Amino acid sequence: MSSAKRQADVVFRGTITQFRDSEKGYRIAIFKVSRVWKGDVHETFEIPAIEEEGGGCSGFAPRLIRGWNDLLVYATRIAPADDYIITSCSRTALASETTDFKQLGQGRTPKPTKGAALK
Repeated sequence: MSSAKRQADVVFRGTITQFRDSEKGYRIAIFKVSRVWKGDVHETFEIPAIEEEGGGCSGFAPRLIRGWNDLLVYATRIAPADDYIITSCSRTALASETTDFKQLGQGRTPKPTKGAALK
């Protein structure tokens, strides 16, 4: 688990609330984030929903389903687009199916999403 956290650019816990189309022809998964362990993550976080695995570690369609509760997400930034991706080789999993929280600890609350009212 510690190497997965080191290799990821962001690690967070969240639920997909919706999808939207991107200007580049693929869908974007929009997460509502509840906890953060690594990276600059706001209450709302977007990740391309790569739906087909092309070999190796590309794609992660089995986990990108709207409404799945409590995903622990390990995502990597891809340059130069500054998008993040979740791969099938990451430790991304349902919170109920992972033991990573024992090593990750409590985490922190996400930053308020820009333009959202502060609570």
